[in-house]
Amino acid sequence: MQAGLFVPPNSFSSLVIGGLIKVNGVHVPPTLSKGISKPTETLIVPEEQLGVVGALPPVRPPSKLPPPGNLCLRVSLDSDRLGHGRVGAVYPLRVDGADQYALPPLVIKIAARRRSEDLAREAWFYEELEHIQGVAIARCYGLFTTEIDPNSEVLGWAESDADHEEEEEDLDENSQIQDGGDSDDSLSHRWDPKPLPEPSADDLVNGTVGWEYFNARTRLRHPREDKRISIPKSTRTVQSPAPNSSEKTILSVLVLERLGDHLPIGVSMDTIKLDVLAIYSDMGRFGVEHMDIAWRNIVAAPATQESIVCPYHGHKHQWRIVDFDRSRKSNFPLDQIEYGSNSWLRNILKNLAKGYVVDPEPF
Repeated sequence: MQAGLFVPPNSFSSLVIGGLIKVNGVHVPPTLSKGISKPTETLIVPEEQLGVVGALPPVRPPSKLPPPGNLCLRVSLDSDRLGHGRVGAVYPLRVDGADQYALPPLVIKIAARRRSEDLAREAWFYEELEHIQGVAIARCYGLFTTEIDPNSEVLGWAESDADHEEEEEDLDENSQIQDGGDSDDSLSHRWDPKPLPEPSADDLVNGTVGWEYFNARTRLRHPREDKRISIPKSTRTVQSPAPNSSEKTILSVLVLERLGDHLPIGVSMDTIKLDVLAIYSDMGRFGVEHMDIAWRNIVAAPATQESIVCPYHGHKHQWRIVDFDRSRKSNFPLDQIEYGSNSWLRNILKNLAKGYVVDPEPF
């Protein structure tokens, strides 16, 4: 799978990062070691009515990579962050001594404070999907971790702490309105508080459920407006940051191939739809359900000759899927996994063609 000009993604056992940490106001490049990815509740056994109780999920195919290497990758943060989310922030990287190794352009995903376990989960899915790295998902060069002084200044952590505080405020605001508390007219339209009907067994098997759930679990915004319509997610938890704490602090990062732009808005999605549906089918063959299908998580393939022809569809995919911290591996049959992803994708893409971004709430 990884044949070509690039070094194998398991070539590096350590990582030195410039521009990431300050100690007492002075930049100190930390050295991180290869971390251990771990599946946290990744296997979800379906309900009995689906008829697959006792079935095992697909086994991870044998790796095609050579034995792990012992190289040290030295990098520096190249510019401002490219994006951020629940788990952390993404920055472009500059490889120091880039002529030493054949590498594609890289980014680093820095786990937010107390989000190392989530990033380890994401790394596990990149390993699980090794055979479609460079095909349907980004190449992953590993999870790296180290213990740091809890009072260190880590780039991006101040912003993520502020984001967590905003999330807590939003959750409190949503809770007040849902419980009948005071609210203003600008917020009262954000959701329908009526409970949703439970789908029947026939709905689940025949694929007739979905649209009322989709419509009730979405955030809608117009690209020309900085506004979202959202529903509260009562099961979502926000971990409180712990600055100036004496407890052990773990820094975790994930090194990935840099990808391109998001899906376009306001153009025909006919050709794009076929390619993106095929990519989700590729992941379904491994029993992997993304569980965070959204516009922000579908990005263009890198502009490189090293994109690999899909072994299942016979051509190079033009898009890639990112963010696997919510993903799961299940024993659902491929056709049911495809139905679950296709239902969400079709509505997302239909609205993109009309000029709107519709983001389903992650489960």
